[in-house]
Amino acid sequence: MYYALVYYPHIKHKGFQSFRHKYEPYSELLPEHVPFIYPVPDSIGREKLEKHIKKVLSSWKPFDVHFCTLEKTWDHWLYLGVKEGYHSVVKLHDKLYEGILSPYLRKDLPFNPHIGLGLFSKEAYDFNNPTAQLSLDEKKYNRARKEFEEMNFDLWCTVNKLSLVKINSDFTECVNLTYYKMVGGRLYGRKQPQ
Repeated sequence: MYYALVYYPHIKHKGFQSFRHKYEPYSELLPEHVPFIYPVPDSIGREKLEKHIKKVLSSWKPFDVHFCTLEKTWDHWLYLGVKEGYHSVVKLHDKLYEGILSPYLRKDLPFNPHIGLGLFSKEAYDFNNPTAQLSLDEKKYNRARKEFEEMNFDLWCTVNKLSLVKINSDFTECVNLTYYKMVGGRLYGRKQPQ
């Protein structure tokens, strides 16, 4: 089992949802989201992790982010990237990976704030080996990129609430556990109903 911390942007665009369902193999696992803490093993302990998250977030105020750029990663994911608010997302991500999470920071994988749109490798993605070399399905990628560009998608949102989620070991189920609402330097945490 794993824990992760994500932001769920509020996106009403129907074309966006259907695009993700078509190209993002984990769209059923997690709705569109911005990862702040990538999956860490539950052996870290939920109580310790929640305490750490609360401590870090207690000094943060909500901030605005503009998602409007398309980016292809080295491992063939298509991301909706950040144009404005980039440094705030990176700074919060880096703060979260201090202290008890520092051993889990992947220095071999660059952190790019994003919303995942799709995976365009010919092979299956392996969460346990994220640096594995994959080959690009170029035809599918080009078709999808053109399709998304024609949507003229542009999203402004305010990062004001992050959700702690628990994901099973084979990445097929995800449960929202707690959310943390940032309000002017104060923090409100609430357990999600199970």
